[in-house]
Amino acid sequence: MSKNIFCGLGKDVPYAHFMNLLDTSFGHESFEKGFISFLPKLYREELRPQDQNYVVTEDGDLAAAVGAYDHQIRVCGRMLNCRGIGNVAVHPSHRSKGYMNLAMEAAMRGMIEDGVAISTLGGRRQRYLYFGYDKAGPVYHYSISRDNMRHALGGMESPFTLREITDPKDEAIDKIIAINDALPFAPVRSREQFLDIANSWNARLLAAYDGERFAGYLVLKDTRVTEIEVVDKADFLSLIRSVYAFLGEGYTVFLLPQQLDYRLALTPIAEGMTLATAMHFNILNYRAVTEAFLALKLTYENLPDGEITLLIHGYARNECIKIAVAGGEASVTAVDESTPVDYELSHAEALSFLFSPISPLRECASDIAKLYFPLPLTMRHADEV
Repeated sequence: MSKNIFCGLGKDVPYAHFMNLLDTSFGHESFEKGFISFLPKLYREELRPQDQNYVVTEDGDLAAAVGAYDHQIRVCGRMLNCRGIGNVAVHPSHRSKGYMNLAMEAAMRGMIEDGVAISTLGGRRQRYLYFGYDKAGPVYHYSISRDNMRHALGGMESPFTLREITDPKDEAIDKIIAINDALPFAPVRSREQFLDIANSWNARLLAAYDGERFAGYLVLKDTRVTEIEVVDKADFLSLIRSVYAFLGEGYTVFLLPQQLDYRLALTPIAEGMTLATAMHFNILNYRAVTEAFLALKLTYENLPDGEITLLIHGYARNECIKIAVAGGEASVTAVDESTPVDYELSHAEALSFLFSPISPLRECASDIAKLYFPLPLTMRHADEV
């Protein structure tokens, strides 16, 4: 007997049914301890998360859901539309029927139709390679130990007072937003949702004060500082000391490539340093993303004039692009596919070549390619879905 299968956006799905599917699929104990507890930025009832999910129903029974949540990042004045994939859920009674693939394929078609430039997700690598995602984006991890504090940072005392922000109306949030507004790279976060975003994955938002002076902020997840900024760069190591005093133990700081001043400060001090990939990315508009992040790289690194032309067989479409630097300015232009190219790349090869910190393919490429790439493609941990 044939079944009536529906796949599309879940706008008609009741909120309670939707959340029950997610929590049941992932084995969470209860609604309060499920998705709503660690991602309130997405799953509060008034936000209608089901509207941003591609669902599969079987004879009217909710069987699967794939979240596709919109957000934006600002990179050197360019706005990039992003869509994160999350809560890839199939009810235990409906597994092994292909419903996850059905919903994922619908989500990917929706992104291409809507002109999304970047998509991200978390999950097993091979599972999502089928949909164009792979690990990319350089991020630096610095480990801070007790010995670093004693011998290199001047002791255990805290120069700043760290205050956890728990009130969404706290004026410190306005100061944090002001810091980010002045940066060449920043996620676009509404004032109303800022605290929920910062608290994603059960993280804490902390503001640093020197007396009455606001000095900076950080996002702390267990013993990992996933986001950190100061008003005055001279205060950075004081904040590093203050975090140790606050935790009373060693911790890890995540820094982005463009945070060069912070990396210069921590490199001679930290116990350990690791260059890693940020997360799983899928690039759906190589021209726009490459131009934005090449401009970002030029804010902290001197690149020689030059150009390189690539033909990329991307997940969304073929793109032939000419990447150029002239006088410290970046340009990436679309050119005809008949144009002679320096490299012809598959989608997976292009992700690695342009954006991965480790790319054997790039190691065999021209000097210009080695200097220009990897680009500092990134997403803040708090903005993951």
